[in-house]
Formats: sequence, structure tokens, C-alpha cells
Amino acid sequence: MVKTCWYYTKEEIEKNSPSRLDGIDLKQETFQRWSYSTFLQELGQRLNNPQISIATSIILCQQFFTRQSLAKNDPKTISIICMFIAGKVEGSPRQVGDVIAVAYRVLNDKEPSREVYERLKETVLTGEKLVLSTLGFDLEIEHPYQPVMDWIKRSVKVERDADILSQAALNFLNDGLRISLCLQFRPSQIAAAAIYLGSSFAKVKLPCDGDKVWWREFDVTKRQLWEICNQTLDLYGQNFLIPAKDEQKQSKDAETISCQDHKRIVIKVAGKSRNVIKVSLRNKLSATNS
Repeated sequence: MVKTCWYYTKEEIEKNSPSRLDGIDLKQETFQRWSYSTFLQELGQRLNNPQISIATSIILCQQFFTRQSLAKNDPKTISIICMFIAGKVEGSPRQVGDVIAVAYRVLNDKEPSREVYERLKETVLTGEKLVLSTLGFDLEIEHPYQPVMDWIKRSVKVERDADILSQAALNFLNDGLRISLCLQFRPSQIAAAAIYLGSSFAKVKLPCDGDKVWWREFDVTKRQLWEICNQTLDLYGQNFLIPAKDEQKQSKDAETISCQDHKRIVIKVAGKSRNVIKVSLRNKLSATNS
């Protein structure tokens, strides 16, 4: 699965990942991706890192696991390393000790002992070399945030509509980090889908220019736009979003963050049939030019 770029087909991700070759099934890998991404979101927030830095850590972690197996690498340890690296990449560096201490509190709800702290510090500093070499020292990450904000500022003239659409689109971008969109689609394409989904939920009408569809400037096809929207909506139907009773303790932090960050969006999706929403989006797309 090693390539010279970081984009894969959905089939490659689902069938040919290193974790799959080591016997980890698709459902478990999907859960682990959601789990470590949610963990990184909370860790970054507690470190007061900017969202760009948090998103970079999540993408680096996802990229790492396209080349390394979950069976051979603890995802939470790799997550902590990726947060440490992302801070340096995005100009918001944190001391390794701070990252470790906060991560331990997130995972265990207590402070690490001195012995545990020293062991984790050694693991993170040693593991950083593994992560960097696995990534081929390719740490240049593009994000869809700025394209979304630039387009809305330029194209939506009513200030209230622009504010509502911006928040809805950003919610979808942040939730989308918990699935493999960043491994399948370019940031501009994900940005277009976030605007499209955001406009549907916020009930903001998008501008049009005659026969020219607005998303063309994002270099995305109608099929790609639909696929990103489809996968994003499917995220809210995953069983692990509501852990079984015996899993609630270990998933408590992740569950809380998901609900707190995007409660309004999750409630809206859960309150309607996702299939109804998908049909509505598909009909809107079908009504436009290809």
C-alpha cells in the first residue's frame, strides 16, 4: 500500500491496509480511526492548540496507519507522537512533557507517576523517529478550512447566512476528520462537500451563476461531491457513536467530546432518516449540470 502520494481509493483503504493484512477487520479499524481522532481532538483542545494543529495531528496519524499496522503500534501512543509533531509543524509547539501529561489525564483521569511519565517520554521521543521515517518526513499538510472560509466570505453576501453556514461547514469538516476522507479526497473537494452539507442543514441558499455550478471552482466532480457527503452522513450512523454498556467507561471521553462539539448537527442527523437526507441531496445534485 506504500505510494508516493497520500491518496487512496476507498477499496484500497478497506481491503489492503497493513492492519487488514494482520487480521484486524474493517469494523475494528474504523472504530480505532474514530477513537484516536476523537482523542486527538480532545487532547489538542486541552493543550489550547489551534484547530489547524489538531487537524494536522489527526491526518498524520491516519497517514501513518496506511503504512503501519494497528496490530504492531498502539494507536494512542502514535496519536500522542503525532500531536507532538503537529505542534512543531504548525507553529504551535508544546513541550513533550506537557503533551504526555495532558494525554495521560485525558486517558486515565489522573496524573502519571514519575516512573510512568519517564517511560512515556522515552517512548514518545523514540517513537517520533518511527513516525517521521514512516511518513517519509513528508509533513506538509493542506487543510480545507481556508477554502471554505474564503468562498463563503466571497460568495454569501448576507452576514447572518455567512456566519451560520461557516459554523455548519466547519462542524462537518471537524467531524469528517474521524473517517478516512483525508486519505481519499483533496482538501478543496472536502471543502466543497462541507459547504454543500452545511447549506442543507443551515438552510442557506447557495448562489449560482447561470448554468455554472458553484462547486466547479473547487475542482470536484458531482460524483466526488456526493461520495464525500454520503460518507460523512454515514459517520453519524456508526454503532460506536453510542458505545455498548460495557464499553462506556473506556469510551467516555471520546463520546463526550463528540456530543459536546457537534451536538446540534448529530441531533439533527439522528432525528431524521439519513436515507431521506441522502435522497434530498442526490436530487439537488441531479437537478444541476454534470
